[in-house]
Amino acid sequence: MTTNPLLAPAAPPPAIDPAELRRCLGSFVTGVTVITTLDEQGRPVGMTANSFNSVSLDPPLIVWSLRLNARTFDVYSRAKRFVVNILSEDQVEVSNRFAKSGDDRFNGVSITAGLGGLPLIDGCAAYLECSTEATYPGGDHLLFLGRVERLLGSARKPLAFGAGRYMVVHPYDNTQKGEVGSGNIATLRAVHLARPCLEDLSRETDKTVGLGVWGNMGPTLIWWIEASKPLDVRLRAGMVIPLLGSSTGKVFAAFSDPLLTGRYLDAEIAALQHLPDSPFKTREAVDAHLAQVRQMRLASIEDAVIADVNELGVNAMSAPVFDASGAIVLALTMMGDASFNAADPAVARLREAAERLSTRLGYKA
Repeated sequence: MTTNPLLAPAAPPPAIDPAELRRCLGSFVTGVTVITTLDEQGRPVGMTANSFNSVSLDPPLIVWSLRLNARTFDVYSRAKRFVVNILSEDQVEVSNRFAKSGDDRFNGVSITAGLGGLPLIDGCAAYLECSTEATYPGGDHLLFLGRVERLLGSARKPLAFGAGRYMVVHPYDNTQKGEVGSGNIATLRAVHLARPCLEDLSRETDKTVGLGVWGNMGPTLIWWIEASKPLDVRLRAGMVIPLLGSSTGKVFAAFSDPLLTGRYLDAEIAALQHLPDSPFKTREAVDAHLAQVRQMRLASIEDAVIADVNELGVNAMSAPVFDASGAIVLALTMMGDASFNAADPAVARLREAAERLSTRLGYKA
């Protein structure tokens, strides 16, 4: 007699690895809060928690949870009231302070008395002053259901946490791709989207990265982020850089309208005539080099020295960013020492970042 496989008992699900579960849950980005209350002697108590969420608008209910073996468990489990302090983006130190054990967490922290005298940590993005509605068991945690009795907000941006690190919140620009039709080379929208992209690139590669636009004097570095091991360069926002003496400049020279770049290129070629080892003494040589940049969609410079910026040469790579019309709007640039070159894995991340940003701006290859 054959057995119907559909009627066979289902195999038990595999056991969940706590470490793997923690990594998975870490991909869900949350805000960061400090839950404050008073103990039975009226002393302030606080702890960092990102296990916070909304439950209901009517009635106004929120929930957060606390480990059963937490040192302050008895205080919170008895408390009739608590405050959810939603931290702002410049309160990483506050988050770290209240995440550590110790009785001196409030030392040096500026607070204001809220309802019932409970402490509100100054400088937060928002506050929810709550009464404890109910508590519920939840595995190795206790869930606290709170009824919001008063809320306070501010214009500060909230602090976020995900994948084991603090994050800064940037609003998503949901403008439809086809709506961007500006003729300006550097649009505000492109710059707005590029900054968080560059921050991610810096974190992922630990390279010095910069953002270039075409300004009223040519290619201009408007923003940059240093690596953990800074280069010996004096970069500054608003710095105009050469077309042929920088990777950022080469990208704009290669992809911009020749009517826009022509006079700048002619001036640089003329200035290079007295340098015996310059590869850019003729317009033909320059055009051939820029054709290679267009083919690779990547520009490079080796051992570059710019007056008043650096004495020791640096290497750099730049990738173009295009808008919906196909025009170049930005250049993402990555800098390194003499060992940095196109084979570095970070360069692939640079390319990917530029391509993702172009797609966000509506560009279709």
